[in-house]
Amino acid sequence: MAKTRLYFVTDLHGSSKCFRKFINAGPIYKADVMILGGDITGKAIQSIVRGPTGTWTCSFVGANYTISSESELVELERLISDHGYYPYRAEPGELEAHEAEGTLDGLFVGLMIERLTRWLNLADERLRPAGKPLYFMLGNDDPVELADLLNRAPWGTHDEGKVVWLDDDHEMISWGFSNITPWHSHREQTEDQLMVSMEEMAGGLVHPERAVLNIHVPPFGTQLDDAPKLDENRRVVAALGQVQFAAVGSTAVREFELSHQPLLGLHGHIHESSGIRRLGRTVVINPGSDYSTGALNGALVTLEKDKVSAHQLVRG
Repeated sequence: MAKTRLYFVTDLHGSSKCFRKFINAGPIYKADVMILGGDITGKAIQSIVRGPTGTWTCSFVGANYTISSESELVELERLISDHGYYPYRAEPGELEAHEAEGTLDGLFVGLMIERLTRWLNLADERLRPAGKPLYFMLGNDDPVELADLLNRAPWGTHDEGKVVWLDDDHEMISWGFSNITPWHSHREQTEDQLMVSMEEMAGGLVHPERAVLNIHVPPFGTQLDDAPKLDENRRVVAALGQVQFAAVGSTAVREFELSHQPLLGLHGHIHESSGIRRLGRTVVINPGSDYSTGALNGALVTLEKDKVSAHQLVRG
């Protein structure tokens, strides 16, 4: 019986190191299909400021840098990029001026576009020669301006809102929006809106009982959605020195998976809650994310016609 091996990672949040690992690991794991879930962009610009004597200064992850050579500067930029931030060579006060003028967001999106373009070119260079299928989408933290770039990728398929065939037996639907968060991120929907979006895609499935759901937010109450609990000021709640956790996943996703019972649900969004569970017959997975350390978390899943025959979490 034919088998298809999926390699799924998510929530890279701009880490170039994690993306390089992803592109290189797919062939090593002998994956037939590679899937990159949502939240592909980083969260902040890291300035490297020009000094009066031609040196550059930067404070990053607890270390102070004073750099005078181009080679050292390039190496620092690589370190910052590998952690998921966007290095920017700035004149003194430049970023503050952008913020005052209301142009900082435009600069930020421009840096995201530059990095994502490099990533997509790397995927083309490494995966096209082997004909290795690649699917990707935005998450809730990713600006909508990036969608067109994914549509024009030289290799791979922007799969959000579509039914795509992974092999002759299995279709996949993908959706990168989350339910409502305290941070009012770029792409959020109410539970009712999420259900409508998923049902619209499900209507295009030929074999829904064999489907794969690539839905960024995990189903509520599965321990794949346990995040640090926040108080009314969005501060982490701790009792007796222990961080408290609460389920923050989507009730609509849970209801959808229980009612449709696809073979597989692939999820992300909640970095702390990696694991594999079942909702009825559906295997649901969140590989979690440690993007800020450069470690890549992923899931390997083997599909046969009517079942998930193997699954495991991998870290590299």
